[in-house]
Amino acid sequence: MRIEESVVQGLVEQANRLQLAAIMPADCGRIDVAADLQVTRERLAKRIDAHLQPWFVLLDESIQFFVQFERYLYEFPLSSNLTSFAVTVSKLKRDVISIRDLLTIGQDVTARVLARTFIEDIEIAMALALSAETCGAFSSTHDTNEFWNKHIGYGKVYDKVHQYLLACGIEDERSRAFVDRHRDAKKMFSESTHGGRQSSLMSAFAPSLTEKEEVHFLPLGALTYVTAQLALFIAQETHAFAGSIVKGVMVANPLHLFRGFPITGRYMNAAGSAYVLQELLMRYEGELEEQEARFA
Repeated sequence: MRIEESVVQGLVEQANRLQLAAIMPADCGRIDVAADLQVTRERLAKRIDAHLQPWFVLLDESIQFFVQFERYLYEFPLSSNLTSFAVTVSKLKRDVISIRDLLTIGQDVTARVLARTFIEDIEIAMALALSAETCGAFSSTHDTNEFWNKHIGYGKVYDKVHQYLLACGIEDERSRAFVDRHRDAKKMFSESTHGGRQSSLMSAFAPSLTEKEEVHFLPLGALTYVTAQLALFIAQETHAFAGSIVKGVMVANPLHLFRGFPITGRYMNAAGSAYVLQELLMRYEGELEEQEARFA
């Protein structure tokens, strides 16, 4: 089925008659949604290259890791438990791609909604890797809310994430810091997820990325300091997840999923992507965080 342009145009002409009832006629007409969004994307692409290129390099390396790791997971026949983990990684890949696309068109507030989902999906992936029982419940449930309430929600997932990281050879202090970071981030992203004053104001009056005293009023899309912060946050989260897997495969007693991971070329592609992201963060993370502070 197609909606022909003539149908829409006929309805628009009828709707325009409503102007006759207005005390003051409108000073602007309809927009060409597809064309105007494309113009916005092209305009922001130039600004991204000028002001945010390092952040988007890190974001693209995050996507690279999930693409490579997903390919590896589907290289061999999947068991029920591994399927639960693999499909969650597939969802993580789509989360990151969608966040990147939203940021490139200046939808930082909406990207924060997906960032909260991304955090929760990482936690679920870690809980699945920790426990065969959780994998079984994930694969057999017909009620997502029931699975969530029993295995993930109400803070249950945090201890699982902590135990997962310890089992992967991550130090206790770093593991607890990771859990605390997730608590804080989800609280911060809730403002955008559930609707609030700050996120709504930023949607109407988007603060300029480069000029602290300026805002973009009623923009279709705009780059703000949140764009930079979120891109780096996603890269840091991806690095933590990727690093836990690489370390978790190498420990003396790997978790139930990782002990069956063969070291194939595709695995080394994923590990190589994790290495590239790690090295980039080691070299540039501190400087980027300093620049973000100046943006804000």
